[in-house]
Amino acid sequence: MWRGSSNVATGFTRARPAARGWTSKAGTSDGQRVPSIVKRRPLLQRPLYLLSLVLIGWTPLLVQAQADSARLAGSVRSSINGLPIAGVMIAVRGTQVFDVSDSAGAFALAGLPSGRQMIRILYRDSVWHEQNIDLKPAKTLRLSVLLDLDAVALAPIVVEARSIRAERSLAGFYDRKKRGFGRFYTFRDLERRRGWTLRSLLGEAGVQIRCGPAYCLPVSWGGTRSCIMSLFLNGMRLSPDDMDVIQVDDLAGVELYKRGFDVPPEFQWGFGNNCGAVLMWRRS
Repeated sequence: MWRGSSNVATGFTRARPAARGWTSKAGTSDGQRVPSIVKRRPLLQRPLYLLSLVLIGWTPLLVQAQADSARLAGSVRSSINGLPIAGVMIAVRGTQVFDVSDSAGAFALAGLPSGRQMIRILYRDSVWHEQNIDLKPAKTLRLSVLLDLDAVALAPIVVEARSIRAERSLAGFYDRKKRGFGRFYTFRDLERRRGWTLRSLLGEAGVQIRCGPAYCLPVSWGGTRSCIMSLFLNGMRLSPDDMDVIQVDDLAGVELYKRGFDVPPEFQWGFGNNCGAVLMWRRS
């Protein structure tokens, strides 16, 4: 730093530069000089101190950014058989955030801007589907994605998992299939029965069909008496006599519940109705 000298008997002199630390000469009563070392602060401390202040200042901004960001997660399955699909890219348009579904069909994206966003679904370098979604700050939106990779007849389905829309779509069909209640016909099963009417399909499944002069009705047992089963198409209830106008070739899935207590609650019709139901899902 600085090194210097003085004839003053008891005082420090003006310092002059030295190789290491501060060096000064202090005088004694007999006029001799006594060297004194004052250590300096390392040069690196000041930049580190300033850097710490910068990082501390940024911390609330980073925390706020994390609180404002949204997350997207879900699964990709085949609309043909409900099996998971790997290698499907899920991206949010206008960002650089994306993920690719794993062997279980699962994907997850974090750090997304909240608000209305467009997701892009890509497979083998092709944009398979685009759809607007609403993301909320600090929330995770879970999606159920169903794709027909062979592009045979089924349009992509992208719905919020466990929502009413999901329950009333093929997404709900495959979710209920996992529970083990009822009998299920997937797209592949129905393809092997091309040309069949719904009445033929129900007859194969063991449903009793009673026919009158004008139409036939599916019949089950509710308690100790016979009753007419309910028919649903894409979540909408039909008249039971519509059975003969429905063709298997138009359907992507059929779920059959012979007993009333097996029918999912959202498809139970009327108070105390213990009869079964047939749920059908169109191909498009």
